[in-house]
Amino acid sequence: MIQSGQYGQNSQNSYLKKNYPYIIAAILSLLLLFAGFAGRAHATENFNVKIGIGVGVSSGKLLGKGIVLSDAKGTKLNAQNGVAVSSSGSRLSVGGKTLALPVTVQASSGLGWGDTRYRGLIRIIASQGGFTVVNELDLESYIRGILKIEMSPEWPQEALKAQAILARTYAVKNRGRFASRGFDLDNTENSQMYRGVNAEDPRTDAAVSATNGQVLTWNGKTADIYFHSDSGGATADIGHVWGGNVPYLKPRVEKVAYASPNSNWQLSLTSAQASGIMRKIGRDVGTVTAIEVTLRDEYGRAVQLRVTGDRGAADIRAHAFRMAAGSSVIRSTNFNILGGGAAEILSQATAQAPLPSPSPVRVESLAEIASKTDPLVEMTNGGVFTKDEVFDMLMNPDRREAYLKIGLERMGVQSGQTQAAPAPPKPVPVAPPVSAGSFTFSGKGWGHGVGLSQWGAKAMADQGAKCADILEHYFPGTKIAR
Repeated sequence: MIQSGQYGQNSQNSYLKKNYPYIIAAILSLLLLFAGFAGRAHATENFNVKIGIGVGVSSGKLLGKGIVLSDAKGTKLNAQNGVAVSSSGSRLSVGGKTLALPVTVQASSGLGWGDTRYRGLIRIIASQGGFTVVNELDLESYIRGILKIEMSPEWPQEALKAQAILARTYAVKNRGRFASRGFDLDNTENSQMYRGVNAEDPRTDAAVSATNGQVLTWNGKTADIYFHSDSGGATADIGHVWGGNVPYLKPRVEKVAYASPNSNWQLSLTSAQASGIMRKIGRDVGTVTAIEVTLRDEYGRAVQLRVTGDRGAADIRAHAFRMAAGSSVIRSTNFNILGGGAAEILSQATAQAPLPSPSPVRVESLAEIASKTDPLVEMTNGGVFTKDEVFDMLMNPDRREAYLKIGLERMGVQSGQTQAAPAPPKPVPVAPPVSAGSFTFSGKGWGHGVGLSQWGAKAMADQGAKCADILEHYFPGTKIAR
């Protein structure tokens, strides 16, 4: 046995010496191959993701044909055309019968919850005070149910592709965020707005398909991504909004000048409202008498405020004040404060000329608009409706006429009339007080300002920029991994 072993070893040594160059070449090839795989480590697999679509509810209705409900004990119930369900202690009540939670719901076609249809399957799990409805489906189908809610399908395909990559990156990065509650992400702005099959569109589907599996990476890891509607001219540093220091989330000046429905806005807060905002933050200064911007970034965006009241003063983040007021009230932190009691500091950056406002355009009459292909698309593109209203339109086509009238009213048009649309107000560095004890915020843009500006991405795509160019501009140094 020993001799035999020695003979085998000598033969192997001879073989190795003779073929050494070829073996080394083969090993190097394998190393390069593995390196290639490592470089594509973030080519995202189409894994299943769990989305909370009805969190902490006590009742609701399942939709679909050929519904089969299976509980934890193996009991099955059939429901042909949808069925109402409700909480019954630790069980689920279905058509007079009960099932033990969790319950898996499948259907031969049209599976849904409430008014919304979903791909994949639905699981109903126990939660405090009732149950939670979870849609489990593959990642790419999930992205199809997001994109139309986040960006208009009418926008350029390159902008839609950039948004698809960001939506996928967010899902990959935040998978398991709500694991303790039985799902990965929810269907609200806490995660991403998700509306299942109802939100699918051939144009947004094309963008999802064209970017299949692509995510944004930084130093080989999935990037932290953020996006918002309109930066107002320059994006924000994440450190000024939520804190932290992320190299690719620094201020970026918009590459292309554009005008959006929120390029310029104005609102007034009374002293009582400002006082309530401060109490909400937990910094009660009494009756607010002055609001002052004490720190701005290099492009004029407010970073820190000093709010003074009859009980003292407090220094707070501008972002915190905005969120306490309401993100749709103070639309961004890119503002000046005017009016009674405002001690506004105007820097050179603050006084810079705003982006050009849209030129006055002829606004058509109701009859003229109704004769066009789809006036609601134009209104939606112009930001006339909120995301929730757009979703309601998608769900309820019968409300089309009602929304058409609402949109026309907001545009300043009444049935049968034609008039010029007034140019939106422009921010100015100084203004007389509106009234004693009031504060007028004159600003630009909408959103927290970090990461990609959706209107900025559209403007770049309109000028011929590709998806990769858009993402490189807003997230410099990142890479798209496939």
